[in-house]
Amino acid sequence: MVVTVSSFTLILGMMSTALNLPFTVLSELRKESALAAISNAEERAYAPRCLHETRTRVLNDLGEWSEAKGRWKDVKLLLLTGPAGHGKTAIMQSFSERLLEESKEGQVVIATFFFKSTISDQNQPKALVTTLAHQVALHLPSFRYRIITVLRDNIGIFLTSLEHQMKYLLIDPLTELQVSSSSHPLTLICAVDGLDECVGDDAQFRVIRLLHTLSMTPNTRVVLASRPEFPIESAMEAGLSETLHIDLNKEYPAGSDILQFTWIRLLEIRDRLLPKLDRVSWPRKEDAEQIADYSSGQFILADTAMRYVDDRRYDPRKRLEEVLALCGGESDPRARMSVATGRGSTRPLGVLDALFTGILNRAARNTYPDWEPERAVLELASLVWTLIGLIPSIITAASHPHQGCISLWVIEEGIGREGGDLVRELLDLHSLLDVPQDMYGRNKISAHHKSFLDFLRDPGRSGHLGNIPQVAEERFDQTIKAHLSSLTVNDLKDLVLAQPVKPRILHHLHLLFNTQAVIENIDRKVWKALPCLFNAWETLLVKQWVVLGLSEGALEWNLQHSKSLRMMNKACKRSLHDSLLPGLENEGPAHPAPMSDADFRFLLARLDGQGDKTLGQENSAFIPKRRTGMGVFRIPPSFPWFPVCRALAWLWAPSHRLVTDCSRVTQPTDTPKSHLQEPSQIVFIIGSTGSGKRELLEDTYKLLPAGHEKGPPEGWVPPVDIIIVPDTDGLTLSSLWTPGAFSVYHDAPCNNKDLMVNTTLSPQMPTSLFQDWITCWKAKHEKNIYHPHFLLQGLHLLSPEHQAALLDVISSHAGQSAATRRPPLFITVTSLPTATLASRLRQCSWPGVYYLNLDGMKVDVSLLEVILSNQTAADPQLKFHKLAQILATSPKPACHLQRLIDHWYHDSDGWENRLDPILAAPESEAWHLIEEHFGDIPMEVKGWRKPGRHRQRRGE
Repeated sequence: MVVTVSSFTLILGMMSTALNLPFTVLSELRKESALAAISNAEERAYAPRCLHETRTRVLNDLGEWSEAKGRWKDVKLLLLTGPAGHGKTAIMQSFSERLLEESKEGQVVIATFFFKSTISDQNQPKALVTTLAHQVALHLPSFRYRIITVLRDNIGIFLTSLEHQMKYLLIDPLTELQVSSSSHPLTLICAVDGLDECVGDDAQFRVIRLLHTLSMTPNTRVVLASRPEFPIESAMEAGLSETLHIDLNKEYPAGSDILQFTWIRLLEIRDRLLPKLDRVSWPRKEDAEQIADYSSGQFILADTAMRYVDDRRYDPRKRLEEVLALCGGESDPRARMSVATGRGSTRPLGVLDALFTGILNRAARNTYPDWEPERAVLELASLVWTLIGLIPSIITAASHPHQGCISLWVIEEGIGREGGDLVRELLDLHSLLDVPQDMYGRNKISAHHKSFLDFLRDPGRSGHLGNIPQVAEERFDQTIKAHLSSLTVNDLKDLVLAQPVKPRILHHLHLLFNTQAVIENIDRKVWKALPCLFNAWETLLVKQWVVLGLSEGALEWNLQHSKSLRMMNKACKRSLHDSLLPGLENEGPAHPAPMSDADFRFLLARLDGQGDKTLGQENSAFIPKRRTGMGVFRIPPSFPWFPVCRALAWLWAPSHRLVTDCSRVTQPTDTPKSHLQEPSQIVFIIGSTGSGKRELLEDTYKLLPAGHEKGPPEGWVPPVDIIIVPDTDGLTLSSLWTPGAFSVYHDAPCNNKDLMVNTTLSPQMPTSLFQDWITCWKAKHEKNIYHPHFLLQGLHLLSPEHQAALLDVISSHAGQSAATRRPPLFITVTSLPTATLASRLRQCSWPGVYYLNLDGMKVDVSLLEVILSNQTAADPQLKFHKLAQILATSPKPACHLQRLIDHWYHDSDGWENRLDPILAAPESEAWHLIEEHFGDIPMEVKGWRKPGRHRQRRGE
């Protein structure tokens, strides 16, 4: 048998794919997980832990339970509750780390999840099952291969219910493993902390039910820690089987442990900050005893107090004196008011509030020394609430999965601070807040303890400082309104185009501000000036920004229920000046849209890869290598001017309405009765080499529906690609349809392979050229009641005479279908800038003709950060910011951005290291190095790992 080099390469590629398959599946599972919620995540490096010789009894009991020993041996689901600040998270963190260390040997697997109220993917149960499954798959190859089968058979499982995911991603594979390895039984221990930080009673109930179901799996045990919230109490009253509730406050009094913790911390502070101090003179044991006594069994007061003392900028002896005075309620009359109740159940809260008040008062005096004390502390407290309470809660309510974070530097700029101001203003609050070293990427400011958030939120506890949440909200709204009222026409144009604009927080208005209020706070003179200053394309972008951008976001496109297309469809039928701007009546359609929810819910993406082989032409290098529809997963955009992709996708969509049934032709509701009523739509996309034409088309393809889940495919077809290839003699040209751009479960609604023809065109092109192609297409696809949209690429490859002739044919169709009885022409033309094209475009001013020039477009740095973060699933923080700045200065940002994303998917392990020389170079030169270090990846090397946040394999 003769094995050719190409065959050998193919075999190696197949072997490599097979070897990498488990890791790719883990990658898919990882993207749906909240890895920051795992006990050994980097984000939890500074999470609270139990100090040596503290909480030993509860940790020992938990250890025995995990081994099915001790007094809890028959319990499958263990519920641990305790009041705020009791140290539940420290117990769970230490327990998890101890188990992870002990599980390195033996058949024990540990899976953890720590809920956190201020982080969007950790304050809801959406990622709970996938995160637990990912940890099991990471440690058990046998489990991993079972997950591969599940994902291959059900590629949409991540969109199913959590109960469905629990059964197929955890319970069934675990049960199969137990049966197949009965001689060496596997033990799974799941530790879940902070149920009270999961938003909503219904969600908390659901988590308890899910974990109880999981605990019933053989050799599986689950421990759940929470404040004693209503769902916990209700679950216990319901009598869940094999479940035990432990009140930590009653079962494990923490007084002695708090004393031990405080004393050890004071000794550490002395050794680090006062190494020359006489060890007998400070600290005193009675000081630790006083703090432990005032803590009343809650670790949070002692921990906060020690953070306050442990500040190297101050003498710890003086700081300890302040803490002792605050704990006694002696230093501040307002603090005394907080602890006036003195004893009993209210005492821990009152003392803690006094401590929070004292720290805020001192920090405010240092931060704003020239202000009145009352004004200073309210200013600082409202700033803190804006950062850790107001903005995170608004973002969470907006529920945008890919844009749940705004960089701190953007927020800093948005609230009127200069670079570095936030760090300075929060300098004396590190005992209460976690303030990151840099302000970029996904970093955020958060409270060390949820109790501090509760203190700021509750006027009953912090009201002596002023109404902190109300003041924060009013000031934040006023700031955003001031930014909006100062926008000029050019500013609004840049904002709509997602180009650089200041403050950059304006790009995130859909997360932060009411849509109606945005419109109302922009100067009416600016609105009135738009219709006469904007061309057709810019007007389209304004319409989609008003209707879609302010509700979905600059980088969002909701295809789950065709909501985005419906909203744009309605908006574009209205007048910009008279209907859109005064109000938002267009937000929902008055009648059902012709595209139903079901037709957009299940969509299938396919790689093509046939076009280039068929053509065999260098000139086809600009053709999109990836022609995909929108798959069952949402694929975040990678093209930096995403509103452009969104507008282009909408222009393609209305001309290809649904075919509702392959056995009978039924015209969808609300569609035109005749094509003759539809105007032609012609889009010219012009840009120099590397300006992003190919990337624009690739991302537009990702937004288009490509079929239906069940039965024969139904739905409109993708644009029909026509590639211009000049003949060797230079006098004629050939037109080639690209084959098989899309495929679905059965025969594609339009298989371009059926249309493969060579059409020789003379300089005098027939005016019926496109109509002949439409006739040819409809003859092949008689069941489709619509005709194709042509995507003609490479106009610049023709001679000027051929360019002029072809443009004359195109322009002859614009706006004339009703008069000539011809079907309207839907065509998108891409080209490099040419003199012939420029001269002809001056004559194209009919409605339905759009002109888009990609040259000179720059994207905002803050949006590039979001794209990089979403697409690469990496988190280099400051590196992302620097890389975004480099891309913003690049003359080919779309091309360079796509290369970076391609390479991350191709080699994520070495990706970040290759960034280092680029980031070290000056911004004005660094983009050159992107081409050097991140060149084009050959298609045969990429294989099925071609980018897309949710990739799919060939043949599936």
